Amino acid sequence: MPRILVVDDSSTVRKLIINILKKEDYETVEAVDGVDALEKLAQNDIDLIIADLNMPRMNGLELIRTIRQDPLYTDIPIVMLTTEGSDEDKKRGFEAGANVYLVKPAPPSLILYKIGSLLGAKDQ
Repeated sequence: MPRILVVDDSSTVRKLIINILKKEDYETVEAVDGVDALEKLAQNDIDLIIADLNMPRMNGLELIRTIRQDPLYTDIPIVMLTTEGSDEDKKRGFEAGANVYLVKPAPPSLILYKIGSLLGAKDQ
């Protein structure tokens, strides 16, 4: 099963996302911010990343930019899942390298659909 890295400084949000993912048998790895996410990424075989925008130490945009600069990780799909929904925020997310930008609270069915689409595209 694909392994998904869930990056959010809110433990409640991480647990909600992980519960959604476990219903579809996805394996999960948790990270509390961008710095923690980079450490977990180096230690695990990750197939997809879900990242928040607003986090301490390293925010989601900095995390995505850092990941996209590393040749080992350039092909990992990234979903930005955040409360920030302005057109400017979305633009910055895509420019940083996010594949999908979702605004919280996103319906579980939409989250799973987008993840399935990204992982399906990765396998082809």
